Amino acid sequence: MSTSLDHIAFIMDGNGRWAKKRFLPRSMGHRAGVRRIKEIVLSCFEDYGISTCSLYCFSTENWNRPAEEIETLFRLLKQFFEEELPTFREKGVRIRVLGFLEDKRIPSDVLSTIRKAEDETRELTEHVFNVLFNYGSRQEIVRACRRLAAKAQGGEIEAESITTEDLSSELFTGGQEDVDLLIRTSGEERLSNCLLYQCAYAEFVFTPCCWPDFDRKELERCIEEYRHRSRRFGAIKE
Repeated sequence: MSTSLDHIAFIMDGNGRWAKKRFLPRSMGHRAGVRRIKEIVLSCFEDYGISTCSLYCFSTENWNRPAEEIETLFRLLKQFFEEELPTFREKGVRIRVLGFLEDKRIPSDVLSTIRKAEDETRELTEHVFNVLFNYGSRQEIVRACRRLAAKAQGGEIEAESITTEDLSSELFTGGQEDVDLLIRTSGEERLSNCLLYQCAYAEFVFTPCCWPDFDRKELERCIEEYRHRSRRFGAIKE
């Protein structure tokens, strides 16, 4: 069965634990984690020919963290886009920031930086880099259902004719392939409300490596493990 790898997703966990082990503040862990992003994302594109890479950066549940930590995360995200946008643009990478960006709690300067990154890469077609920001999968599915319900109520579609393809098209990832491989770092083994619908037939690899230590060698190990999986999609292995 197919082990093609078109869409890879990461739950980049363990920044805080990485810092704690080194007797550093959590902010240093987040800083180290952000520095790792470009290396891993570009390796996915350039070393493995993966077309789409999704990175879970900030969830709708992360608002429960201390305000100081949230401020640090936002500042680092803004800095990342400002510094790395030219590189991604040069590589032909379209940046898409997926999540509830209309949330009034998102600082205006962060939002404008996000919009700039999306606008300046909108026409690029070599690869897609999804940044999941203020994202929650359950909320995303509810949003998609509401959009379909509105279309049905308005007579655009028949409720009885709604398909899985219709629902997929209303998700933030509409038009993209489903996730083939999801990697979560730091040893945790759960999805944490990340791409639940898109991961219906994804393979999962959980690594004890904290995200700041997740390098190309560990990425290679995870992808090699994926390559040895048998993906049957409900069929019987011959």
